[in-house]
Amino acid sequence: MSTFQVTDTAVSELEQLAQDIASKTQEFLAVLRRNGCALPSHDPDTARNDSLPIEGTVLQRHLMELTTELQALVQGPRLHVHNQVLAHVNLVNLHAIYSFKLPSRVPMEGSISYAELAGKIQVGEDVVRRIARYSITKHIFREVDGGDRLTHSVTSKMLAESPMMMEWIGMVCEEMWPAATQAVSALAKWPRSQEPQHSGYALAHGLETHVFDMLVDQPERAERFANAMVYFNSIEDLASHHLCDAYDWKSVSQVVDIGGSAGSTAVALATRLPRVSIVIQDQAVLEDQARRSIPPALADRVSFMAHDFFQDQPVRDADVYHFRWIFHDWSDRYCLKLLRALVPALKPGARVVVSDFVVPESGATSWYTEGLVRGFDLAMMELFNAREREERDWQKLFVEADSRFRFAGVRTVPGADLAFISAIWTPPV
Repeated sequence: MSTFQVTDTAVSELEQLAQDIASKTQEFLAVLRRNGCALPSHDPDTARNDSLPIEGTVLQRHLMELTTELQALVQGPRLHVHNQVLAHVNLVNLHAIYSFKLPSRVPMEGSISYAELAGKIQVGEDVVRRIARYSITKHIFREVDGGDRLTHSVTSKMLAESPMMMEWIGMVCEEMWPAATQAVSALAKWPRSQEPQHSGYALAHGLETHVFDMLVDQPERAERFANAMVYFNSIEDLASHHLCDAYDWKSVSQVVDIGGSAGSTAVALATRLPRVSIVIQDQAVLEDQARRSIPPALADRVSFMAHDFFQDQPVRDADVYHFRWIFHDWSDRYCLKLLRALVPALKPGARVVVSDFVVPESGATSWYTEGLVRGFDLAMMELFNAREREERDWQKLFVEADSRFRFAGVRTVPGADLAFISAIWTPPV
């Protein structure tokens, strides 16, 4: 029987990680206390810190990096891979939570018996108990009365109060998960393709077109996609308002928000920038939802226009043309079409702004942080046969689209996960 020998180097690395975690934890708690934030707890009566001060967000990310690295190191390679493989059951569990609307069926105060819950959702009591008890191991729900009744944890209570987050869970489980199971098959079937219909999503859902073309004829699914984006826009790190801090908007009077969906970015800009008028452009199926999202006080400056962004841009001479989370839905071939469709409308000095992820160069940041963005990259591959991009990829796109685009680089804003990539239209005089 062999004995695992822990080297001095491994012990030193573990000890250093443990010391760093202890130190950063104390710093994190100090920031929470100093800013009147609730201390982390699974108690459902604990206030949720849906947004933290920037110094708290930085420490939170640092602690996630450290604890993830500690867990990987302690597990060793076999358990590290083993636990990743078994993680797929998390989606089984979340799909059940979404499909049976479990968070909203558990009373906000008090509890519900498994028998009563099973009757409400027409599923066997044993099955409900098994689903709930796996959820409990992930701190979703709690049991009381000797394990016969289900009640809320802070996480399940959040889900009950967050319908847009539930929509996102539904989109992931019913749209993205099937696509993920077919992503590698799509790569094998269509090597080197840049066509959106050559994706895991297309194989899983029997599509011969892009996802968004399919949604035109399926408004319920389109609304769920839009609601998922509303949820993402509500996350402070991904909130639309960070765009306001990325540039000097004093000389800007008109913005076109291309692919603006339900209008969250347009509303954020118009609220912060009282002299700016904004046109939301997206598919006609989203018009009613977008119009409902525009507050009456902004209706004179925010409007909706149905537009296919691969066709020539109809709004001419705007100061800024903005794309939020659009380019990562498309391969380079189609992103070039997006940019070239703008050209007839551009005036000298017009700025094209892209709010999107910028993938860090390999090894330039922690593996935890790099892994988050590269995870999105694989998700875009499975859904759309598309990609996230490094800074040099963005520069190449603008240069190839038209030599009159002057790449203006990438800007970041403290507290924002999305970066802001831009180019300025500079035709020769």
